[in-house]
Amino acid sequence: MAPHTPHTVSCVIFIVSVCIAASQITEVNYSPEVSSYKMAGRVTANTVVLQLPRCYFNSAPSLCNFLCDVYLVPAVDSGVNNFDADKTKASILSLSPYPTAFTGSNPKNYYLTKVGPLSNYPCVVPPGVMFFRAGADGNCSTPNCNGALPTGSTVRFKYLLFNSATQALLMETNWSGEVILYSLSNPATIDDSMKRRSGGMIVITSILSVFLALLLLLLIGLSIYACRYTPEKEPLPSLGSLRVKKYDTHNVKQPQLYVNQGYVDETKRYASSEVLPSQLKISEDLGDSVKLKRYQNYDPPSSEDKNTEKQTEQQTPQDKVYKV
Repeated sequence: MAPHTPHTVSCVIFIVSVCIAASQITEVNYSPEVSSYKMAGRVTANTVVLQLPRCYFNSAPSLCNFLCDVYLVPAVDSGVNNFDADKTKASILSLSPYPTAFTGSNPKNYYLTKVGPLSNYPCVVPPGVMFFRAGADGNCSTPNCNGALPTGSTVRFKYLLFNSATQALLMETNWSGEVILYSLSNPATIDDSMKRRSGGMIVITSILSVFLALLLLLLIGLSIYACRYTPEKEPLPSLGSLRVKKYDTHNVKQPQLYVNQGYVDETKRYASSEVLPSQLKISEDLGDSVKLKRYQNYDPPSSEDKNTEKQTEQQTPQDKVYKV
């Protein structure tokens, strides 16, 4: 037996498509339903979550799994009768494009949008949450897009099975029940007075207000306590040059006697028993000035100075004289 050529396969598919297209529209005893999953937003102002058409078209020929697509038709008001009158026409997919389906002087009030190929919806239900949201594309512009439904309208749905080669309608379900979409309200017209609020909201608001007032009082009390009862810190006595009344600036090229002006007012304070320990005795031999050793041009000490320093170190601690 000779193998099938691509041309032969194409001819067979074309013949089957023509035969299927020539048959009458079959109505199946199913109706689209709002999804049974407990999810938020199943019905909104312009969208509806529907159950997928599983096993709806299981009586279709086996070759239809490769040649057929599932469509959804949402209809508003007169759209139900308009679609029933147009469904036998060859151009049913383009008779009512979405951008003009609900506008104009004499709108069709329905449009068709593709759900997917029939092979995607077998009778076996896969795990997970699966659904189809009608109106999910918003304000789209293509003829068969999944555009938003008219806000606050009453919509009915129907699943359709089309031959993808000839675009002929083969099977259809029954119309669903009426689904009422939510209407939008003008925020300026919303009554937000106390009589429109629930009892639970009033109780929660009162409790939170009381807790906020208590917290504010606590913060005020802590601030007052911190300001009134914080002990003052006494300044630490500063030592250093204030203990010396005058000294010689030996570290400059032209030294001169410098009188410490701060010593006049601080003498008693830094010589009192509060600053100096009680065991310390102030020597009366110390004069008012401290003479610092001066080095001419920063020369190192001579050998005579070194010998004098050695003799001084050999003296007893009582006779030792310190040179500055």
